[in-house]
Amino acid sequence: MRPLSELISDHVVPWEQLPWPLDIAAIFERQAPLVVEIGFGDGAFLEAMVRNDPDRNFLGVELAWDPMQWCFKRLDRLTTRNVRLIRADAAHVLERLLPAQSVSEFVVNHPDPWPKDRHHGRRLVQPRFLELVSECLAPSGRITIATDHADYADWIAERLESQSRLVPELSATRVAELPGRLVTRYQRKAREAGIGNHFFVWTNGHHPARPRKPEEPGTMPNVTFRGPADASVLLRGFESQNRRELVDGVEIILNFVRAWQLPDEPRWMVETVVKDGRFSQQI
Repeated sequence: MRPLSELISDHVVPWEQLPWPLDIAAIFERQAPLVVEIGFGDGAFLEAMVRNDPDRNFLGVELAWDPMQWCFKRLDRLTTRNVRLIRADAAHVLERLLPAQSVSEFVVNHPDPWPKDRHHGRRLVQPRFLELVSECLAPSGRITIATDHADYADWIAERLESQSRLVPELSATRVAELPGRLVTRYQRKAREAGIGNHFFVWTNGHHPARPRKPEEPGTMPNVTFRGPADASVLLRGFESQNRRELVDGVEIILNFVRAWQLPDEPRWMVETVVKDGRFSQQI
């Protein structure tokens, strides 16, 4: 396998350094229908789609680093250039990074079911998620969701049926089979265990998409204080604080966590967490 630095350079979109929403045509260096897989796991399904359909562009979205590395091994075997990866929270990608009506298809294979009642708020498929999917989908674009978890399937069905932006493409809310579709590892394991699979194929209705607010990368603002001070006691009375502000409808949270003095140096470090909507940074 090629060096990791080369694979990152070739396949990972440096979205923190680019204007938002992203220029998809510039990223892929061509105009083509865009397919987005949210949560690509080991990358097997993404790799198969890329191999089978060189005329479309494919974007994989993952938050965890391990799946990114697993996927690199697969992408290194490809000779095509029609796939890119984004490491970020899916909600952030849909809300801030993808242009409105830019996606021809979303693919979500076996998202985490979060089976405990107290964790249901962590499930991917929520009303806001479906709204964002609709905004990103091109007219008549589709989303395909697959799960082998019966309770989560019921949850997904209820959320889909309670909204109006997406409509079922097939004759029912969900089906047990999609003939001709690539078989995922989880789908195969479910079959072997006698567990049913659930597939949802819904298309975008005709709803106006909310325009994305253009955002440009900027330099980190800095403030320098000059004057006499005893660095050894400067932040000794530091207390953790939270500050909240609403900017253009997005909640910004600034959390000063803790401060400590560097060993053998008259300098202090302040641990800070900044949350800009679903985008979080630890500084």
